[in-house]
Amino acid sequence: MQDGPHVRISGVSKRFTTASETLLALDDVTLDVEYGTFICLLGPSGCGKSTLLRIIGGLLEPTTGEVTIGNQTPSDAQAEKELGFVFQDPSLMPWRTAEDNIRLPLQVNNRAKNRNSAAPVEELLSLVGLERFGPYYPSQLSGGMQQRVALARALAFGPSLLLMDEPFGALDEITREAMRYELMRIWNSDKKTVVFVTHSIAEAVTLSDRVVVMSGQPGKVKGIVDIALPRPRSNDMESNQSFVDHATTLRGLLLGDGGDG
Repeated sequence: MQDGPHVRISGVSKRFTTASETLLALDDVTLDVEYGTFICLLGPSGCGKSTLLRIIGGLLEPTTGEVTIGNQTPSDAQAEKELGFVFQDPSLMPWRTAEDNIRLPLQVNNRAKNRNSAAPVEELLSLVGLERFGPYYPSQLSGGMQQRVALARALAFGPSLLLMDEPFGALDEITREAMRYELMRIWNSDKKTVVFVTHSIAEAVTLSDRVVVMSGQPGKVKGIVDIALPRPRSNDMESNQSFVDHATTLRGLLLGDGGDG
């Protein structure tokens, strides 16, 4: 582990320009993410959460400011396979089995093939609880199982940083809740740094070490809340007063109580 934060976001702003207007999506966002922590970006739709995540991952360039991953730029970290991405749509190849979808990035990327940290597909299937389902095609898997395959694929390179953009947003509520705790189980086995985008207060409290609450457009950091709940976590804690208190604090920030937006 290196000195300093794993992710450093310094004065990041992002403008999108069209023929008719300029939209300020993010405004002067500054944030440090420590190694091995689980951070949620929480805010309303359109507040720039996903834009910020894509800037961290090197998929977008900031208009002003900078992001570093360890001592690297996001593009360098991406080239070195230090980043894993999981999006709302698992984007699995329908003609490839679960194990072949996980294997795909290793097959098409020469740099990944040579990484000592690349995990065997069988281990990844076991990690996400799909040992029996390697030969199954996406159409034969539930939505939650498809997202587990997508997560295993993201972990195939052995990245140090996992970027997750509302990965459970398209799932029904029962499956979504189950996947929160499945993700916690996986994270507890190898505490990677995670930046997770959500608009769900309960999800943010369940998963996070810290929650970064963002304002509406343009996206700014309204507040950062430490989640002082013991790990490992279970759904029993959701009825505890401490959980309720954290959720109330986050709701107040989102609605403007105690915030500056």
